[in-house]
Amino acid sequence: MQGTRMEADLTLTRLFERAVRLFGDRKITSRLPDRSQLTYRYADLRRRARSLAAALLRAGLRPGDRVATLMFNHSVHLEAYFGIPLAGGILHTLNPRLPIDQLAFIANDAADRFIIVDAALVPLLEHWRAQTPIERVFVVQQGTQKPLLAGH
Repeated sequence: MQGTRMEADLTLTRLFERAVRLFGDRKITSRLPDRSQLTYRYADLRRRARSLAAALLRAGLRPGDRVATLMFNHSVHLEAYFGIPLAGGILHTLNPRLPIDQLAFIANDAADRFIIVDAALVPLLEHWRAQTPIERVFVVQQGTQKPLLAGH
């Protein structure tokens, strides 16, 4: 008898690969913090998300590690949504509109090990980073179509 369990797990990686297979040539347009626009395809998103995953693994990410994001809603944040889980990490978004003490509490409670932050939000991060277990900070530099992850 066939049970109700699916033959394949419904994971983000499977959903992502299916979307790229079906819509790889479709465009994604994103407005960057400097108000410029970036347009690329889902196939490019896959390449960039995989590049991010590889960079996180080279930086020492282990399966189950939490990676916080402190970013605005743009293409690089989308890449992080897929790249972090592709590397085996757990994505943890932080809301830059929250008060500093709440950001520190949330990062501590989640035990975030790494954080990816927009360059414009680094001053906000510096107010509370020392109060957290965050080991590595990756700063996103906008305005280029190259992979945007640079260690700090």
